[in-house]
Amino acid sequence: MSKASVSIVTHNNETDIEERLGVLRSFFENQLISNVYIVDSNSTDDTVKIVKDYARKFPKINFIDLPVNRGFGYGHNIAIGQSDSRYHLIMNLDSTPTKNEMLDEMINEMDEDSSIGLLSPLVKFPNGETQLLTRNEPTILDLAIRFLGPSFMKKRQEKFINQKTGYDRPQLILNATGSFTFLRMDVLKQINGFDERYFLYMEDTDLTKSVNQISKAWFNPKFVITHEWQRDNHSLRGSIQLVASMIKYFNKWGWKVM
Repeated sequence: MSKASVSIVTHNNETDIEERLGVLRSFFENQLISNVYIVDSNSTDDTVKIVKDYARKFPKINFIDLPVNRGFGYGHNIAIGQSDSRYHLIMNLDSTPTKNEMLDEMINEMDEDSSIGLLSPLVKFPNGETQLLTRNEPTILDLAIRFLGPSFMKKRQEKFINQKTGYDRPQLILNATGSFTFLRMDVLKQINGFDERYFLYMEDTDLTKSVNQISKAWFNPKFVITHEWQRDNHSLRGSIQLVASMIKYFNKWGWKVM
């Protein structure tokens, strides 16, 4: 059994994928990573051609070309199903570890503490500002007021994102970001990976809750990545997808208002 594998899901990324793969190549060359799965969700631009060309030069990349786009979680599940590694890294194309040896350090932490099923890093914007992603388990109120802007019920919103307490020390988390999530493979297998009913949004929240049912989702700020944050949840399409995922989440785990 190999130590670690990686998966990235792409869709119409022709403008930046070659540059991003170049940035990530030194990280992927870590000898503990056996396979890098790039799963394309039916791109209609030149993403597939670019990745195939890149994979020919970098044999560690396993390219999976899906004939249909069934969402973020579905794409990662395809890669998870093909991997035989002990650990698996789910990451976004626009996420970059701040140092290549970070993977070795994350593996060491997981090896030393078998209770950790998910390990999540501190996430920063390219300008160094912290992304406030270590959030509480959502309620209907918490998700609803975020549509109304950051100044509405400000203290409640600050509590939801753990603004004062969530980023300066290792701690159990209830809502890990999907932009860079390091998981124990046997835990992933036990929870059957991502719930594929989510096309986009809430799938990482759902995954965290599932992990915490049988293991521990853990945040450690000594691990740091940068993330571009390219989601479109402020668009009409993104908002509709988010609401649909919220309904699926609460139907599954219970409708908690406050």
